[in-house]
Amino acid sequence: MKLSSNFIYFHNELGLYKAIDIFSEAGFEGIEFNLDLEEYYSDKHDANFFREVRNYAKEKGIEFRQAHAPFASSYDDAEKTAKRFNEIVKSIEYASLLGTQMLVVHPCKHIAYRKGEEECRAITEYNVDFYKRLVPYAEKYGVKIAIENIGGCITETPQGLCALIEELDDPVFTVCYDVGHAKVCGVDPADMIRKLGKHIGCTHIHDNDGKGDNHTLPFYGSSINWDEVMKAFADIGYEGDLNYEAGAFVKYAPIRLRAESAKYMAAIGKHLIEKFETYKN
Repeated sequence: MKLSSNFIYFHNELGLYKAIDIFSEAGFEGIEFNLDLEEYYSDKHDANFFREVRNYAKEKGIEFRQAHAPFASSYDDAEKTAKRFNEIVKSIEYASLLGTQMLVVHPCKHIAYRKGEEECRAITEYNVDFYKRLVPYAEKYGVKIAIENIGGCITETPQGLCALIEELDDPVFTVCYDVGHAKVCGVDPADMIRKLGKHIGCTHIHDNDGKGDNHTLPFYGSSINWDEVMKAFADIGYEGDLNYEAGAFVKYAPIRLRAESAKYMAAIGKHLIEKFETYKN
């Protein structure tokens, strides 16, 4: 299990290259590239830019292990939805140029989701069509599409997410399991891991208070049993990374402490990976 993180609260204050430097020096092996930032899904940068960024990271001993597509994935406005679909397609190409293995793409949720009602089937069918239209691009660029569990949608439960993956029935799809989202949705995080099993290809690791989607560092949210989470990952034979989406941990800290904060984040991550390895063996 390798240690990775998104760079949102480092990039925004310090810039892309400095963020790469900080994560490399802190001992991270990977970065989730935030292609959900408008700068990176617009036409501001060309293919050469993403190749250069990939090479820079490689020189620093770090990889872009996964990337995050722009979201929301759909809207009530058809023109706006079509524009976003094209931006997601563009992010698949950019993810490939960065060398990422997986691109996290949120499910569509603009249609009301009510368990057991007609709207549930409507949004399910909409998502099946949406994701299937991404298949040719995923195959062309060699990038897997990782579907995330998010609240207020069919993917908020393990049953709904498994059903969607199984209905899509294509190896280009995997799951980005978000531990914090599971907790906020009232789902036991370890139980969801076991129910998703081999469908999980990558992760968003962060903590919360069980009420809000706080995106803080593990052990700082008081609501998630991290021993159980790491044991569950070991039990299903998870082979992916421990990838943070815990940037809000540093949101209010002085910017000059970002490097020290990254080192502390790495220490917590390595502690969790040690637990995983212990349970695995």
